Amino acid sequence: MSVKKKNILKTSGVVIILLIGLFSMNFLGSTEKTSNKRDFKPEVRTVEVQSVNFGDIALEIKGNGVIVPQKSLSLISEVSGMVTYAKNNLKSGTPVKKGEVILELDAREIENQLYSLRSDFLNTVASLLPDLKIEDENVYNKWHKYFLAIDIENQIPNLPEISNSQEKIKVSTRNIITKYYSVKNQEILLSKHEVSSPFSGYIKSNGIIENSYVSKGQHLFDIEDVVNLEIAVPLLVKDLNMINFNNSPRVKILASNDPDNVIYGRIVRTDQKLERNSQSLNAYVVFSNSNLNSNFLPGNYVDILIEGKNLKNVASIPRHIIQENKYVYTLEEGKLSRRMIDLLFIQQDQAIISNTLPPNTNIVTTILQKPIVGMEIQTIGNSMNPKEIVSSENSESKDNNLQ
Repeated sequence: MSVKKKNILKTSGVVIILLIGLFSMNFLGSTEKTSNKRDFKPEVRTVEVQSVNFGDIALEIKGNGVIVPQKSLSLISEVSGMVTYAKNNLKSGTPVKKGEVILELDAREIENQLYSLRSDFLNTVASLLPDLKIEDENVYNKWHKYFLAIDIENQIPNLPEISNSQEKIKVSTRNIITKYYSVKNQEILLSKHEVSSPFSGYIKSNGIIENSYVSKGQHLFDIEDVVNLEIAVPLLVKDLNMINFNNSPRVKILASNDPDNVIYGRIVRTDQKLERNSQSLNAYVVFSNSNLNSNFLPGNYVDILIEGKNLKNVASIPRHIIQENKYVYTLEEGKLSRRMIDLLFIQQDQAIISNTLPPNTNIVTTILQKPIVGMEIQTIGNSMNPKEIVSSENSESKDNNLQ
């Protein structure tokens, strides 16, 4: 066979092979089965919602502080002397009543000096009477009556009023006024040897026993009123603006370790200057702990709820659902929506908003991850059971295969 014929056969074979391949591809392509298609449906999120009801709400402003006595006094000895009496040896916790004698110092020497000064003053007044009787009977009668009222064992009465210059000269020449005030000063000195309680309370002291010696300037004891108490409560300006101080706002005081243990008080005053660092003012709450409840003794840290203003046409919603203090998510026609709000006040875990939402608005209280406005959502009561979801998917798959 010639070379030419061989080339023709090879070329013919290649062409035949290509034709067979093209035919096979077309055949296979025409017999390919159509795959079952399944449409992807986005997940419908289940959320909790809350309807918004507008009305009147009485605010409660929260604060805290430490209880301190309304009255607390540190007593220092103004004289020296031996202790002749000390109530319960002035031990801490000793109760005392207003006006009760707590401590006495030996005052015999001072008493003797006082009696001597009174006697000298009495003699001086007596020496004045003969001259007055001759010159002016009315003036004499006045000073004679004063003379009879003087008792060296009791405080001397106040000097009679001097009515004319002649009387004034006679009184001055006998040094009556100087001697009168010497007696008065000695009476004051004697009174300092006896210490009485200025108010009812309890003693805080290291103790002073009888027959011990007290020096002038020595600290004796502290006395605190543990019945009439007060609390300084720091409040921000925005909180202060929500309180009507004209009516002495009522305050609920809660024990920090037992919130059910409550006592009541009132705000009586506030500071008039802001704290520079905290930008707050102290409001002072006073109350009475007549039963000496241990949860409300001085030094206890307590929580405070202050009666605030009564806001009208407002609603209370959970604080955590407010986004950027501007808006909340809502459920509208099965989809997630967003509504702007007017935030008035934060009250503990609740937020107070004004009436800016449409009637019957349902706000979403569930915290959503990556929320998209317009996505489908449903409430818990309308959500589908997981078994129902699987059954629905299986029925959809069977329908596609039949097609």
